[in-house]
Amino acid sequence: MRVFTAILAAAAVFSTAALIPPGCSAAGKIAAVSVFVQGNVTLMRAGGDAYEPLELNVLLRDGDSLKTGAGGTASIITKSGAEMRINENSELNFPRKTKLRGFFDLAVGQVWSRMLHKMAKLNVRTPSAICAVRGTEADIEQRSLMTVKVYEGHVLLKNALGEQPLVAGQISTVAGGAAPAAPRQMTEKEMGKWQETIKVKDLGKYLKRVGLSEKDLKVKISKDGEETDVVVKLKEKQDGE
Repeated sequence: MRVFTAILAAAAVFSTAALIPPGCSAAGKIAAVSVFVQGNVTLMRAGGDAYEPLELNVLLRDGDSLKTGAGGTASIITKSGAEMRINENSELNFPRKTKLRGFFDLAVGQVWSRMLHKMAKLNVRTPSAICAVRGTEADIEQRSLMTVKVYEGHVLLKNALGEQPLVAGQISTVAGGAAPAAPRQMTEKEMGKWQETIKVKDLGKYLKRVGLSEKDLKVKISKDGEETDVVVKLKEKQDGE
């Protein structure tokens, strides 16, 4: 009986492995779902060796990598309850091993974020620093200089050389090899508008896709030029396709 059980277990492992394409590792945990895709936006799965066009309503997993080219923009809803809008010429990676919930690596480019409920968490790491985003709308850009703008709520910007807390209306920068600069008030010219071109429809169905537990999520929906708080009821969903 034990031998028969062992044979069945081995067969199950073999069958599972056969489903994984060559050059790819086993799928990681769900990290997010794509909710808006426009232009040149591509995805490389964990263990893969090539980027493929990203489509709408695709589950993104730990170990994946997302890129936008010139003119390409995207938006994702994270399992931790945040929306991230990704500007052109960006690379956003989904690390496999991290102790922090809602953790993403922005290798280069620009993302705008908003929390979809008060318990949401988002941590964005760039080559210059880490942004701990809490209950907020924020813009994080990593080029030759890292720039962080806070539109609502607060952000803690830190690296090995220091840290700076930012509140709504403030901006800070991080130069290569330096501590984050002291925050200052943003000018009207510095306030970004690119994220407003991204319009997400049917938000509720995407929230369900990432398996959020049943909670009341307050999100702002634009209607006739005005933003209204809408309550979305969700049901428990298991981690998987």
